[in-house]
Amino acid sequence: MRTDGHVRNLAGNRRFRHLLAVRLTSQVADGMFQASLALSVFFNPALGEANDPFRYAAAVALLLGPYSLLGPYVGTVLDRFSRRNLIGGANLVRAALMVVICLTLPGGFNWTWVLCAMVVLAANRFVLAGLAAAHPQVVPPQDLVTANSLASTLGALAYGLGLATTGIAKLADSDVSYSMLAFAAGCGYLASALIVRAVFKRNALGPTEDEALPGGLWRGVAATTAGMVAGFKYLGRRRGPALVMAVQGLHRFLYGIVFIVAIALFMGFFWDPESDPSRTTTITWLLVLAILGNVGVLAAAIVTPRATRVWGPRNWVVVLMALCAVVVGAIAATMIPVMFAVAVLLINIASQGLKITVDTAIQRGVEDAYRGRVFSVNDTVYNVGYLAGLFAAAMLVPADGYAPGTLWGVVAAYALICVGYAYLARDAAPYDAESWSPAAPRTQPKPSTSR
Repeated sequence: MRTDGHVRNLAGNRRFRHLLAVRLTSQVADGMFQASLALSVFFNPALGEANDPFRYAAAVALLLGPYSLLGPYVGTVLDRFSRRNLIGGANLVRAALMVVICLTLPGGFNWTWVLCAMVVLAANRFVLAGLAAAHPQVVPPQDLVTANSLASTLGALAYGLGLATTGIAKLADSDVSYSMLAFAAGCGYLASALIVRAVFKRNALGPTEDEALPGGLWRGVAATTAGMVAGFKYLGRRRGPALVMAVQGLHRFLYGIVFIVAIALFMGFFWDPESDPSRTTTITWLLVLAILGNVGVLAAAIVTPRATRVWGPRNWVVVLMALCAVVVGAIAATMIPVMFAVAVLLINIASQGLKITVDTAIQRGVEDAYRGRVFSVNDTVYNVGYLAGLFAAAMLVPADGYAPGTLWGVVAAYALICVGYAYLARDAAPYDAESWSPAAPRTQPKPSTSR
């Protein structure tokens, strides 16, 4: 399908351009803030000795935990209150908290800036979800698919630009403080808030008065929790999506382990304090890994649609998990920085390819009445699996990160996932061309929910 006409339509759509400007300024600020926070947590002498895998896991968990737990409940808020006010208010709060972080960060570990950072990252959930939910208010239906693709792609590039800008600024000028880097991010949040409040009216991004869900916020939270329980029960009758979601949860657990090993290695085993006392080489390597990770995500978006058509989604999942096993085996056998760079690229292709397949399985293999609830379940499994892997690694990995035995254990786990999934899903593929979906011919029956 040609999309150039849709792109031209969007380029001429003033409201879409304004909404895109809100997204890009916010996501550039996200990249700058998260990079400055990571640099501070891992490289700030005021925070003490950095070589501690548990510290890495705790830092990620503290910052991503609230973001992950809020996920299923964001829609409850977005469907009841002005999205324009929520997006603008969230970014104003984040800009204000940047000032607090800038003032407290230089003093070393302080729960004040830790809690502020948690709120900043949790608020990002409302901003990104609110922007996505607002697209139907500013874009005609025929342009929605292209608008979603264009906004998410440009947003990812803006986020990567923020990461790279902060990393390069720190490498090029050692006098740039962590506080100044965070302050620059605060300016981006403020700009995003001012744009959305200046160019959109209160209900311009929805929900309109007739669309807003009835009932109070706490009633909505209770309904969301009950819906997730119903989603878990429903998955017991839909083996195809349930199995591939389980594979993704296990993969995220193993991904968390590999992440901690990689960080610990570059902070410990690969670091030579005599030749690189300021850790310039370490920062450079971590910046390269972050860029390669984003490249892998984009590559997966290109490769996965064709691969699932040629091999089928079930076989594609097996291939991706086998790829992870081979790649982790290669880094366990060599334990050199270059191999980790290659591994980050390939594992992120596998991770994003699996995510795309899981999302499609839910869209095509789950009935519409349950789809939102199953997505909420999937979001929770995705994040909890990752956090569990981080802390499992923290207990297994030594301070310098040299843990080839742990990596070989990850290889064995991926091999078991491949064999187990191939066997269990032999009659329960994630989805296929004959599966019921809203796009399928009306004469096709919906899949039975009794098995």
